[in-house]
Amino acid sequence: MLTESMISLYLERLGCPDARAVSGENLFRLQAAHLEKIPYTNLSFYRNGVVNSLETEALFERIILKRKGGYCFELNGLFGELLRSLGYDVTEYFARWHFGGTDAIPMRRHRVLKVVLGDDVYLADTGIGSPCPATPLLFQHGIIQAKNYRSYRIVKDPLLGNVVQAETPEGFLPYFSFTEDPHFPQDYIYVHAYCVQQPDSVFRNKVFVHKITADTDWLLLNPTPESPDFMLRIKNESEVLQPIRSKDEMLAILNKVFSLDFNAEDLPEIPR
Repeated sequence: MLTESMISLYLERLGCPDARAVSGENLFRLQAAHLEKIPYTNLSFYRNGVVNSLETEALFERIILKRKGGYCFELNGLFGELLRSLGYDVTEYFARWHFGGTDAIPMRRHRVLKVVLGDDVYLADTGIGSPCPATPLLFQHGIIQAKNYRSYRIVKDPLLGNVVQAETPEGFLPYFSFTEDPHFPQDYIYVHAYCVQQPDSVFRNKVFVHKITADTDWLLLNPTPESPDFMLRIKNESEVLQPIRSKDEMLAILNKVFSLDFNAEDLPEIPR
């Protein structure tokens, strides 16, 4: 659990110092603020492969005090502790990640939160980045839920359990799936180590830096054969692409746009 001092600092970082009461309104505020104020990123381990601790105190120091951001095992781990410390009823699930993949049964590598509020049950998630719903999904099957840039729905599958689908130009596609056996912090340690250290892990082969608000998406795009520069993409009703041609430029963007604090040695090599 977080101490009172930790809760206060966390809520101040989110810009929600008054969101202490347990309510649906505050839950929605907290998730939306988290996605805006604390970006999704793998930069704390992209270059060095260090398996950072998932203990609450270490997550708090890294994400809130040192402004390093994080990915799902880190962000949802700490967000779950904030919600519990405020008095929410939270259960953690270990989900299979489908979006953008080709495996019919992918590995479990996503941490997601179920929050019970009276008769309502939600899936809360601050650990995906720009594709993430800006506010929690109602945990009901078959209904279409419009959120920020796309719509979502949850369907039942006899093998995968609950499948969260995201709307795409090709229709609703699997986003992530989970069964309803509860998981605990120690359950994520071994996959966290895989994601951070294995050469074939997507997190060791691509830089992730995302944040969203209700109407704008900020995303760091990696170089491709067609576009050899890193790019900052700012997308709302229109789209702006800003090339990043040096580590100094990237550090400035990380600090000014994403409120992240990194050093040059944490960054990828910038193509010349």
